[in-house]
Amino acid sequence: MNRIAMGAALGGLAVYLYDPEFGEQRRGRLLSLWREKREGALQAGRAAGDAVESARPLAQGVTRVLGRQDWLGSLGRGRPTGSLPKLIGAAAIGGSLVYFLDPAKGFERRERLLSAGRAKGLSALEIARQGVRQTANAVKPSVDRVSDRMADALDGAKAKVASH
Repeated sequence: MNRIAMGAALGGLAVYLYDPEFGEQRRGRLLSLWREKREGALQAGRAAGDAVESARPLAQGVTRVLGRQDWLGSLGRGRPTGSLPKLIGAAAIGGSLVYFLDPAKGFERRERLLSAGRAKGLSALEIARQGVRQTANAVKPSVDRVSDRMADALDGAKAKVASH
């Protein structure tokens, strides 16, 4: 799953589980389900971990073979810059979608938004554009702070590795 889809899914999940009206009930159902299925989930996790461990020597061998040539460079693969802002923005969009498409209260929320926009003489498309713009403006300061902290943490880690 790519990072943007993962961010959207996490944002949607957060809004779903922390909805002011139904969040507590949803979290309770999730906790109850976890208690019922915990042992099976833990066994599946252990089996997956064992499978990963048994595949590790093969993966290390493939890594050594591929490491002899510049495969990553020739494929042009690398981490895209600015992926954290995309992840946070996707989480905000996913959360907004869940908030407005919620089967219980979504219709009322959409109607309130549309009627407030219509009172200002805006079309539904203009209302949507404003919502996206406002979400982006609200997320941007957080993204900058998180990006700065991540950069500081990486610089600190690089310094520690270089000193050893």
